[in-house]
This record gives sequence, structure tokens and C-alpha cells, in this order.
Amino acid sequence: MAAPRLRGSGYLLASLVLLLVTFPALTDLARPVLLTSVVAGVFLGGVIVVEPGKHRVRIAIVLAALQIALTMTGVWLLESSFVYRLNVIFGLGTTAILIIYCIYCVLRYVLQAARITRDQIYAGISVYLMIGFAFGSAYYLINALKPGGFAINAGPLAADPTPDLMYFSFVTLATLGYGDITPVARTLRVLAELESLAGTLYMAIFMARLVSLHSSHHEEAHSGE
Repeated sequence: MAAPRLRGSGYLLASLVLLLVTFPALTDLARPVLLTSVVAGVFLGGVIVVEPGKHRVRIAIVLAALQIALTMTGVWLLESSFVYRLNVIFGLGTTAILIIYCIYCVLRYVLQAARITRDQIYAGISVYLMIGFAFGSAYYLINALKPGGFAINAGPLAADPTPDLMYFSFVTLATLGYGDITPVARTLRVLAELESLAGTLYMAIFMARLVSLHSSHHEEAHSGE
């Protein structure tokens, strides 16, 4: 029996890790089009590598193009205007939808696999990271809708009007809870609780199940030789 063809989930995982590491630097560049283009490219690539079908790839392309178009439009708007704020909200909303859609496509690829290979495990780990990005986008979106939902407790960050909510998302996902950024709005507190719960359950149940299935298939293959 031929081995299942490997896809690009390893590259997706590497891209997500690289995005996570470089996200603060991309944010500090103050060039939203660059950051948006990188984010759109990574998650569009995430949909493409699992080959969900042309229809789903087209949907991802439309979402990515809309995300970039909204960001480019915002460059020409006055930051104090209502239209700019509306543009930011729609842009962040589109980003969150694209990430969630990528999670759906990658999870679908993993769950429908007849045999669990290393590629599915890479995809499963990628989903964990994408959950962090999805919640991070949601935090930015809610903060744009209603500023002041977070309290910054660390002195060096006190002058920063916009906290690093992607950092807060991954700290919450990993249940580290440093406490330097604290959600004070009820909606954000509930969202943080859900993310912490999702991260714990995902790693404890889903990834453990994937690794277990991969090990059992590996043992069956060796016993059949």
C-alpha cells in the first residue's frame, strides 16, 4: 500500500511560528498594509496546502483580498474620522473570519484523514497556533469597537494606548497568566476564559488523540512487515 502523499502542513506550521515571532516587529513598523499582507498570505496558504477544493480556496482568496483592500483604504483616511474607525472594524472582522475559515479547512483535513501521518500532526499543531491568532484578532476587534477594555499593569507599557493583544492571546491560550495585560470588560473576560479552556482541552484531547492514532498506525505498519 502506497504511503499517503505529504502536503505542506509542515510549511504552514513554520509560517505560523515565524508570524508569531515577527508579529511585534511587523506591528512596530507602523505599516498596516505589510502586516495585513503577511497575515493574509499565511492563512490563505494554510487553506491552499490542505487542498479543500477550488470553491473553498476561492472563498479564502476573496477574504484575503478584502482584508488587504480594507487596510489599503484605511491608509488614505483620517484616523480621527468615523469612516476610518468603521474601516478598521471591518478589516479586523475580515481577518478574524479568514483565520476561523482556515481553522475549519485544516481541521476538516485532519479529521477526514483515513490514516494519521506526520502531516496531520503538523496540521493539528498549526490549528492550536491559529486558535491563538483567531482570539487575538477577536481581542483587537472588540478593543476597536469599545476601547478601554484592557488594563495595562506593567509600568513600561502604561503609555501605550494599544496593548499587544496578540501577545495577550497566546499567554492566555497557554494559561500562563502573567497579569501585565488584564481584561476588564465582561465580554473580554468571558472570551479570555473560553480561550484558556479551548487551549487546554485542545492539547489534552485532540492532539493526544492524533499522536495516539499515529503511533498505532506506525505499529501496525511494522507488525505487518
